[in-house]
Amino acid sequence: MSLNDIPVRAASVVTGNLRPILHEIRHALSEFITHGTHGMIDLHSLPFSPQEYTELDEFLGEGEIDLTLNVLGKTRLRESGYAGVWRVEHFDDNDKRIGYFIEIGHVPEILR
Repeated sequence: MSLNDIPVRAASVVTGNLRPILHEIRHALSEFITHGTHGMIDLHSLPFSPQEYTELDEFLGEGEIDLTLNVLGKTRLRESGYAGVWRVEHFDDNDKRIGYFIEIGHVPEILR
């Protein structure tokens, strides 16, 4: 028997941060609607599993806008299915994601 014969299953890792992030998005959206306050959540600085990123993307859905800017690196801006909720991703020269934000507002900060 070799190492290749040993079955390996990847366990899904869950950090438990998805639900609090959804609450934070809801709160930021409420603040934006009530007071016009723009909000930003830095997902890249939090422990967040690939599974949770997928679940967040599925929950937020897709809006009408998906664009890429090339200003000091590549930035992808995606409108979610909820008005005023944006996904903003920054990439390095090797196309590795180096920043991921949820922004709440009319448009993302980089466009203002």
